Amino acid sequence: MAKILLLGPGAIGSLMAWSLQNHATIKVYAHRAGLSLPGYVESDGETHPLRWSLTDSLDGIDAVLVCCKATQVERATLPLIPKLTDIPWLILCNGLGPQAWLSQQLPGRVLWASTTEGAGRFGQRVRHTGVGETRIGSPAQYPVTDETEQWGRKLVNQAGPLELHWETDITAVLWRKLAINAVINPITAVQQCLNGALAEREWVGEVELLCAEIQQIARASDVQLPSDLAERVVMVAKATGRNRSSMLTDIEAGRETEVDSILGPLLCAADRHGLAAPRLQYWYQAVIRLHPLIR
Repeated sequence: MAKILLLGPGAIGSLMAWSLQNHATIKVYAHRAGLSLPGYVESDGETHPLRWSLTDSLDGIDAVLVCCKATQVERATLPLIPKLTDIPWLILCNGLGPQAWLSQQLPGRVLWASTTEGAGRFGQRVRHTGVGETRIGSPAQYPVTDETEQWGRKLVNQAGPLELHWETDITAVLWRKLAINAVINPITAVQQCLNGALAEREWVGEVELLCAEIQQIARASDVQLPSDLAERVVMVAKATGRNRSSMLTDIEAGRETEVDSILGPLLCAADRHGLAAPRLQYWYQAVIRLHPLIR
């Protein structure tokens, strides 16, 4: 049985471990002090034990799965990169910056993934709050070796509780998720509201303005986003109406947010193409003002 080293045993990391544990031995790298592992996943009214364990050993590792927060990717992976250069890596996190950075460190070895699964951690349990799908692929700008691609395709073909699919244009998938997160996350964090608030009439204008800016940035970056992006944002806000966005939960817990990984790439692209993005800039600064030293 293959041995997978997992970084980031949070809610999404737990779901991935649950889905893969029948086909691989899951070892969690203790990338920070005080790390604890949930023991169960609750899904559809049933409780499923998680079979994984902490380790500081890299012996016999066949692949690496990175599920930590975007802000933690660099410091969590840097100690491992020189020692695990010849095996496949898979990164699943918000934003776009960490994926490109990791691919540059490990040429040909890094697959990217995006998920619409919903989950939350409650003590020693992880609750599967929304059924979605996870897409895995080789980014066109950072192509992987045949060996790495074969591992990724094998991964999605293994039976498990989560839907895993191979995606031929994973960059476009990540852009679509980034676009939606870039609207929902900062507004809910600043307004201290649930996702569903953005489906209310009072937010229609702001959602449309943000989506127009994001569409313009995407076009300049040769990325095709859905023409009905604003409607899709509202659909996601309704579907996850009772959820707290990850940025809101980070603010409430006094943790660093992923604003630099979610809004940062869009603002950098706008600057690179000479585009104005006043609404994105407004919400970026508003999040930073909440916790000036925690970004």
